[in-house]
Formats: sequence, structure tokens, C-alpha cells
Amino acid sequence: MGLEKLILVCVTDQKNCARLIKAGDTLAKSLAMKMKILSVQPSKEVQKLEDTYLEYLFNVCKSMNAEMKVYWGEDVNRIAIDYIRHECIRQLVVGEPEKMEPGNFVYEVHQAFPDLPILVVDRLNNHRNLSSF
Repeated sequence: MGLEKLILVCVTDQKNCARLIKAGDTLAKSLAMKMKILSVQPSKEVQKLEDTYLEYLFNVCKSMNAEMKVYWGEDVNRIAIDYIRHECIRQLVVGEPEKMEPGNFVYEVHQAFPDLPILVVDRLNNHRNLSSF
């Protein structure tokens, strides 16, 4: 699995994250890579799964032949960073953070993998590389 070229799309449990999956699919096709989707949810949310849009996002992924993994835990950033390291991700697609500061998901991933290309997709579906953030 480590030799496979993978793009990882990181999503929350919001319906509008479908735009991230679609952007990842377009990018994966253009780079001839496989796409995976990751959502890390706080443990306290486990009981509220039916109140989320995760099922909707699973269906979006299924329509694109993409695998979606959901993990539950308190240290969302660490879980995602461990997943990225384990899966040998070559490119990341994320939503636009409110601020780039310590503790923020995108900031922490960028600190852990400074050479990993990160495509940021804003709420209006504009795409840009993290370096231009």
C-alpha cells in the first residue's frame, strides 16, 4: 500500500464538505492518483452520528469509487497526522481554515509535513495551494 500514490481529502461532518471530495476527485484524476477521504470526529460525537452528514458524504464518496474512513478520538490533529504518515499520502485537500495558527488542523498538518502539497478549497469552491494562503 505504501507504494500507491494517494491524495487524501480531509472532511468534517458538514454537507458542504462534498465540494472538497469533488475537488479531490478532479485532482486525483488529473494526477493519476487514487483518492481517500478521512474524517476524524471527537469521541463525544459518536452517539450523534445520525445528526451528522457523514452518511451523505459516504454516498458522495461511493459515487466516486472512493474510500472514506471515519475515526473517533480526542486528539483530532494527531489521529489525522498518524493516518497521513501511515498511508504515505502524496497530496492533501482541505477546507480553508479560519486562521493559520498553532492548534489549527491545517497548521499542525503543515508543521508535521512541510513538503506535503496542500490544496485549500474555500467555501466558494476556489482552490489554491497552501503556500499562497
